[in-house]
Amino acid sequence: MLHPADVEARLIAAAATGRNDIFMKYKLVLWDFDGTLADTLSVALDVYNQLAAKKGFKPVEDPFAVRDMSMSEFLKSHGIPAHRVPFAFSAFLKQVRSQASDVSLMDGVAELVPKISELGLQQGVISSNSTDNIQQCLTANQIARHFQFLKGTSRIFGKESTIRATIKQAGLVAEQVLYVGDEIRDIDAARAAGVDIACVTWGLNSAKALLRHNPDHVIANAGDLLDILA
Repeated sequence: MLHPADVEARLIAAAATGRNDIFMKYKLVLWDFDGTLADTLSVALDVYNQLAAKKGFKPVEDPFAVRDMSMSEFLKSHGIPAHRVPFAFSAFLKQVRSQASDVSLMDGVAELVPKISELGLQQGVISSNSTDNIQQCLTANQIARHFQFLKGTSRIFGKESTIRATIKQAGLVAEQVLYVGDEIRDIDAARAAGVDIACVTWGLNSAKALLRHNPDHVIANAGDLLDILA
């Protein structure tokens, strides 16, 4: 428990700086893009099935079954060998690019993102998608100005190194950062980077699949995130 003198000092500092985040655990919210911020799942499914027909991969016939799979399980069950993943994913991103400006945000996100900014917190996007695709979508949906960091890795795995680099760039430590994602691999990346993970249940992986991996927080609707942050 804080000593009363410490509380008074923090209140004085908050009044002097005009910052609302002085008592908050998290100073930076890092978002995943696909399935978390942006409603790209139907686009991704269509593009994947087109590629599957060309490349000889197994198509997605039951989207609900896919929701319970990790990415590694998906790749294996759909006949995508590891050595073909980078090339297939590059082709996937190129096809998605033409539709990036037409992608809508997930329900409640357009209202939530400005509210997080009002709390005095920084925000960023770290995604397997490309930076160009992310920028196009956020600009088209008029929320790009709320993000201080936009980083697309353009690869399926390895977000943790980008998370660490962003924390350093922001001048923070891992304990001050919350990553928000919709997949099991987001949990893995957050854990590897040492940050807390909040999983949304409206994205690719189901709540059941996410809970098996014990995320720090589970979010059923956009407003739940404010309860975690405020």
